[in-house]
Amino acid sequence: MRFLVDEDLSEEIASILKAEGIDAVHIRELGLSGAEDREVLDEAARQERCVVTRNRNDFLLLTEFYFNEGRPHHGVLIIPRSCRGDQASRIAHAIIAFSENHPHAFQPYGFLFL
Repeated sequence: MRFLVDEDLSEEIASILKAEGIDAVHIRELGLSGAEDREVLDEAARQERCVVTRNRNDFLLLTEFYFNEGRPHHGVLIIPRSCRGDQASRIAHAIIAFSENHPHAFQPYGFLFL
């Protein structure tokens, strides 16, 4: 699984995922800081990556829009607000465990909750 970590989450999450052998990139590494959510999902789809974000509402609407347009993406993984932002290691390891335990969960238009 390949991940694109949105800027509402720490860059440290992408770094930890990489250190664990997971293909992950933070949106800032792509020079897309401040990008609109649609741009983020477009880039993730282009790179065949699942977006990791806390931004549930906007990405839910975008997923519906993509579906209606027949434009698949590679999933959105929502990190709940109960996982504090200063817990990058905890979040990263939860993503790893989720992806290992649910290897086929990330389907086109997938909208998943950690």
